[in-house]
Amino acid sequence: MTFCEEVRKETDLYWKGSFEHPFVKGLVEGTLPIEKFRFYIMQDAYYLRNYTKVLAIAASKATTNEDINHFLETAHHINEAELALHRTVFKELNVSEQELEEFEPAPAAYNYVSHMYNAAYTGDVAEAFAAMLPCPWLYQEIGEKYKDKKPSVKFYEEWIAMYSDPAYKEKIEVQKTLLNRLAEGQPEKVSVLKSHFKKSCFYEWKFWEMPWNLEDWKGEVVNYEFI
Repeated sequence: MTFCEEVRKETDLYWKGSFEHPFVKGLVEGTLPIEKFRFYIMQDAYYLRNYTKVLAIAASKATTNEDINHFLETAHHINEAELALHRTVFKELNVSEQELEEFEPAPAAYNYVSHMYNAAYTGDVAEAFAAMLPCPWLYQEIGEKYKDKKPSVKFYEEWIAMYSDPAYKEKIEVQKTLLNRLAEGQPEKVSVLKSHFKKSCFYEWKFWEMPWNLEDWKGEVVNYEFI
């Protein structure tokens, strides 16, 4: 098996957890409360902004012009998509400028982004990309799995259409081929690459938990003084 085939099989528990998560199921069925989707979109914009920067770091560590161009072009595409959120979805969801100025990433989003930065800064291009690929790959599989769903909610139908687009799948296949090549060139690093990939799969699942529970930094703090 290729590296991607192996690591996809080894992390299948997290993928199934995402497929069946109540946030995802609610989105594709059209029953997801809009305030949860709104929370998710704002956190996702924060994630995408930083994902773009991690791609730039990966480009700086790439060793071929082809790979440098791939990461920079992907970064540009995602940056444009993030800006489009402000022009369209944010406006339609009535996200105010004040909310954006006062925005604070939830724990799951902050931890996920920190994990990617850690992989990119402390590792090489293969490590950076191993931490990044689970996100677009998972979304592509979710889109394909639920491509026939008609949730009758504009935002949700557009979300499904975006990630079920055959052109999007083609891009993911290119990215899997890239990671396979990077992994094959460093057999001694396979365990490290798998570790980064696995953590990202876990954080993908947590990313659904986050808006489903409207996660914040208060959490459930135990007061041990009275125990």
